[in-house]
Amino acid sequence: MRYQARKFVPVSLILMALVLLVACGSAASPTSAPANTTAADPTATTAGGPTAVPAPGGITSARDSITLVMPEEPIQLNSLDTLGASVVESVTKANVQDPLTWQSGDDLRIVPTSATTGWEQLDTDTWRFTLRQGVKFHNGEAFNAQAALPSLISGGNPASTNNSVNYTSPFTAEVVDDYTVDINCASACPILPSTAFFVDFEAPEWYAATSEEDRTRQSIGFGPYKQVDWSPGVSITHEAYEDYVPVGDHFEFQKAPIKNATWVWRSEPLVIGAMIESGEADIGWDVSVDAVGTLPADMLRAGTSAETYAMTMNGIWHPELKKKKVRQAIVHAVNCPELADILYGGYTTCRGNIIWPGITGATAANTAPYEYDPDLSRQLLQEAGYDSSNTITINTRAARVAKQVEISEAIVGYLSEVGMDVEFQVVESSIRSAMTQCGIGKTVQGILEASGRDPATETPTNADFQAALDSDGPDCTYINLIGNQPSNETLDFGRQVNYYMNCSSLRSGFCDLRPGGAQEKIDPALAASGEERKRLMEELGDIFHEEVVMLTLFDLPVFYAVNPKLNWEPRLNPVVRVSTMWFSE
Repeated sequence: MRYQARKFVPVSLILMALVLLVACGSAASPTSAPANTTAADPTATTAGGPTAVPAPGGITSARDSITLVMPEEPIQLNSLDTLGASVVESVTKANVQDPLTWQSGDDLRIVPTSATTGWEQLDTDTWRFTLRQGVKFHNGEAFNAQAALPSLISGGNPASTNNSVNYTSPFTAEVVDDYTVDINCASACPILPSTAFFVDFEAPEWYAATSEEDRTRQSIGFGPYKQVDWSPGVSITHEAYEDYVPVGDHFEFQKAPIKNATWVWRSEPLVIGAMIESGEADIGWDVSVDAVGTLPADMLRAGTSAETYAMTMNGIWHPELKKKKVRQAIVHAVNCPELADILYGGYTTCRGNIIWPGITGATAANTAPYEYDPDLSRQLLQEAGYDSSNTITINTRAARVAKQVEISEAIVGYLSEVGMDVEFQVVESSIRSAMTQCGIGKTVQGILEASGRDPATETPTNADFQAALDSDGPDCTYINLIGNQPSNETLDFGRQVNYYMNCSSLRSGFCDLRPGGAQEKIDPALAASGEERKRLMEELGDIFHEEVVMLTLFDLPVFYAVNPKLNWEPRLNPVVRVSTMWFSE
């Protein structure tokens, strides 16, 4: 569907309507809600009811089945493909897979998994990982160094569709012996284990023998659950993997107490909440702040998402968005505190960046919200020579984030009020995913290929980047503005730098080739550690804020509707690992 704002629509009317919708859907005052959980405090909180505790080894659940409700159906399920990564992360990556490393849900330390027993750094760009013996994929294939190699090669290849390379940066892998592999980073990688919890493993023989289309329908790992069926449009079913190899006494790496898991999806938060209240399902998310006061307190839990809601900008090829003053005008036109209060009941914090204090690279200055000043916006537009005939289109998904459509409607209203011509479209997840991977890196790949160079092995030069900047863009549909939820599970700005500031990134709508600019700083920052890394990442955080790389808004809280008898507590990120759950009597 398509919404246009060519005619002036006062944002006050939009927000007044939203206030009425929220009021009509709430039966009680928000004072009964959980304490405000912002990203600056990464510890998730619960909202009423008993505190969930990790299941001790050998626990018996009072029930052997669970139904989980997500906001949308996955596009695909394979762990080595980036499409639909946010949904696949819970369904596949946190349950069917065990990655190379893991960020512990209780204290955020990096721990081994059923894939590994440990690791050591050999030099600035090489890490050695010892693999766990006795592990088998769900189809019976043995897991060892040779079996791990194809997935590792995919994970480190910048030209692949694998999502992990955007966290780890490019690397190659080699077998040392049956249960030892070395990962050789393309450049220094001092925090590799802290980013390697996105490196997953698919059964290699199955993967090689299966068509690309069929691989999108299934994942075969060695995690605590194995995939049984995907009935498109209906459900996904998992069953506990009987041969799962536990990892010591860590509560997230035990055999699953609940034997059968069914995943379903509903786009409306009120419907999700009603399913939990009626007993049709046991846990669902995100039911949004609207659930506060409508669901019983013992059915509502709140946590962080490790995400900031923002809109990625095409600051390279769009005739208006490539003007810094237009980008500045946009952020000063948006009344973020008003949005946060009306749409999220005040349970969030506005940001002037996609990172938050506590992340390496974040400072009070470079995360400070942009001031709401519509008069300044109008002045900046005039100084920029803004041309309203160059329409700006906002793209968004309908269900990924609670109130995502309402956010876009409000943004259209704010920008219209200062004289900008803006429209927005709700697009399918697959279309959005393709659009977001059509940034400057896609054009750079085409330039390398046209000159006979292989993008998988050749490093682009500044001349290649400049050629991309001077071009008309890639042969695919790129964005103007698009809703985005950059995540910060790694607690380091490096991943976001690679994604959204690097001239070689498929997702980047920003490329700064100035002397002393961002591109010069990226490699040294990623190679550094300790205080030097902090300093360099902060410099990049400053550039992100000052250049207005994105329209940044606020941290994203997550509200879960939960069966009161389900023992479980949220993580820093919204990943749901079913093997940590169990039902009380």
